[in-house]
Amino acid sequence: MKNSIFVNQTGYLLNRQKLAFIDAGKNDSNNFSLCTEGGKVVFSSDLSEPVKDTVSGQTIRAADFSSFTKKGSYYISAGEDKSFVFQIGDKVYDEFLKSILTYFTYSRCGQEVKAGKWSHPACHTKTAEIYGSTEKKQVLGGWHDAGDYGRYVVAGTKAVMDLLLAYDCIKDFYKGFDILEEVRFELEWLLQMQREDGAVYHKISCYNFCRFISPEKEKDAIVLSPVSTAATADFAGCLSFAYRFFREKDADFAHKLLDAAVKAQKYLDKHSDEFYKNPPEITTGGYGDHNVKDERYFALCGLYSATGEQKYLKDALKLRKKKLMESYFWGCVTSYGTEILLRYTDLGGKEKYRKDLEKAIIQRADKIYELTEASSYKTALTKVHWGSNGFVCDEAHLLLLAYKLSGKEKYYNAGLNQINYVLGCNPFNLSYVTKTGSSSVKRPHHRPSGAVKEVMPGMLAGGPSEGLQDEVAKQKLSGKSPLLCYIDDECSFSTNEVAIYWNSALVCVLAMVMAY
Repeated sequence: MKNSIFVNQTGYLLNRQKLAFIDAGKNDSNNFSLCTEGGKVVFSSDLSEPVKDTVSGQTIRAADFSSFTKKGSYYISAGEDKSFVFQIGDKVYDEFLKSILTYFTYSRCGQEVKAGKWSHPACHTKTAEIYGSTEKKQVLGGWHDAGDYGRYVVAGTKAVMDLLLAYDCIKDFYKGFDILEEVRFELEWLLQMQREDGAVYHKISCYNFCRFISPEKEKDAIVLSPVSTAATADFAGCLSFAYRFFREKDADFAHKLLDAAVKAQKYLDKHSDEFYKNPPEITTGGYGDHNVKDERYFALCGLYSATGEQKYLKDALKLRKKKLMESYFWGCVTSYGTEILLRYTDLGGKEKYRKDLEKAIIQRADKIYELTEASSYKTALTKVHWGSNGFVCDEAHLLLLAYKLSGKEKYYNAGLNQINYVLGCNPFNLSYVTKTGSSSVKRPHHRPSGAVKEVMPGMLAGGPSEGLQDEVAKQKLSGKSPLLCYIDDECSFSTNEVAIYWNSALVCVLAMVMAY
């Protein structure tokens, strides 16, 4: 195999668009065939016209077999080359979804985790120091954020939002994982991160990153970093939205969430922006953000959806005049607020508000769609930054919301193509999710995997990053096209780390394509 045919190695939904891609620089075929695993040709067609772009540096042709709708195991052939085998069916994502959700359970902190080779006793149970004071506070639980063992509010709240939105899409037909129970574990931790006056500590971690050791072996002092507006606002938006999902199942817990969110908002109302920057003694992930209008907007939208109080809607719409960009990125959470208003409120009965919000989403989706159509792999990438795989999933989320609002198939297909990309339709012919597909990431920057010398399943690697922000990337990827700036090496944290909010973004878009 010349590595010239790229497919979604997990599979394709039965009655939806199905695209594979062929590297025209390695394969000069003009047509392709879809074959059963046994070699029988069941569909043939011409390849698309070649597309060359600067992001991949490759010339790529698409193989469209959307009209074929028979369940089974297949591969694509073109010339002398064959693709990896993949599935076509209506439940191709069910087991895969369970795997990427189980990653959250395996990433639990502060309790015993039973996860095969990655099992460990309760970790990080020391009482935390509160930075800049002599006070201490016991904070247990939450998910380990990424390849390290820190727990970060802005990352955790984004992950919770993605999982709650996913749950709401598939709750009536998917029973493979208890999403609400997993989300509750993170919410219980988030409640502990709130200060008595309503403000929320930005993160809890050790002062520095540890070696590649199991979580229970990290014994250094634990510190609560200073409060921030971003953390406090994300907390308010997330917990107030979560309220609706627990109010029937556990009313006491639901009201606890809402009370904490209201308390956080009262703090935000009384205080100007507090931007987070790591103190000099703390070198773990910063998640700094110097534009928090979007976080404040998200908080107000969540509170309006939970309480119906017009003051929250009024203040949220006032913030929208600041020209907030629609996005699901952890540093720009505008679209969580907008989606809440559009899908979970009546907007005070004022249709103009709804039209304006829908217009904002559709305009942003159109820009993303135009990028995907011009791209060789149909991705939304023009600049390939750290966490690019999470980014394409977030862009898929926005595209799929646009589909939900408009019913236009082009948005759905564009969103689906982002999933294809991370699951194998990329220059490396690689599933960026560990232990998924025929060829997947084997050496992620992930301490539990590195400690036991065995990769944990169900983790989405960050993917190409043209910035070359670590030494391995600088040494081995210099001069490569942006989409080729990836290496499967546990020391390459800028291209091969994992994170809860990348996994959650993939969970969310999978749930959306399954439901829609």
